[in-house]
Amino acid sequence: MPTLTRPNVTLHYELDGAGPPAVYITGFGSHTNSVTSKPVRRALAAHYTTLAVDNRSSGQTVVHEGASVTIEDMADDIAAVMEHHQMGAAHILGISMGGSIALMLAHRHPDKVRSLVVCVAPAVSLTDGRTGFLLNTLRDMRDRGVPRDLVNRFTAVYLLAEDVFRDEGFMQVWVNAPQDPLEQTAEGFAQQFDAISGYSTDAYLSDIRMPTLVVSSPDDMLVPPRYQDAIADKIPNAEIKRYPGGHIFMFLPMYNQQFYEDIFAFWAAH
Repeated sequence: MPTLTRPNVTLHYELDGAGPPAVYITGFGSHTNSVTSKPVRRALAAHYTTLAVDNRSSGQTVVHEGASVTIEDMADDIAAVMEHHQMGAAHILGISMGGSIALMLAHRHPDKVRSLVVCVAPAVSLTDGRTGFLLNTLRDMRDRGVPRDLVNRFTAVYLLAEDVFRDEGFMQVWVNAPQDPLEQTAEGFAQQFDAISGYSTDAYLSDIRMPTLVVSSPDDMLVPPRYQDAIADKIPNAEIKRYPGGHIFMFLPMYNQQFYEDIFAFWAAH
């Protein structure tokens, strides 16, 4: 199990594949070996040397007592692992909170970023609105022991687009999905929630100069598409693409092939 110890944190990470360097950054509560992350790592590793780090307060990364957990910390962690492996400037893919971390990485460590793909991510905190309400409701349902299938039904409402619900086979698998053995702890949830509550890259977006592709879904309830529009508007020469499917469309079998094709075409062009 590859790890890197930094002040107050022991980072778990995965390094896959061969070729030019790429980095995949997971979202809130997710980790490098989740059921959604493994296929992403496989797809990227078919063409790139792919680094993925368990963010602080998720997966197998261990946050030591007294350590801070911020978007800045998580961006610095990725830069440190890249430096440890002498990785040059990499193509970066960040999804949801991972997109926010990617923007911070580009701001704080521009020498580590060759290009950016920022998916369904805000540049500022959204925890005082619907996003925070939904995440806190999910936390409360888990804390109160709500049956897993009902929790899964709730997450489907804000993560999936309406047309996905018509696929009965897929929805049956979704509702009956078991608990992740590395599911985020209550403490980890609180730490990452605080991290996304207290950050903003909004003031720095106009300084980002590397090629950037912003990815959005008009069906996204968790991070509404206007926040992706705002990122694309502020980063010079940023491109934007929109996909059906909702907040996690890129993980869904009916949409992910096109998503990967578009990413690889963007990376090949830069």
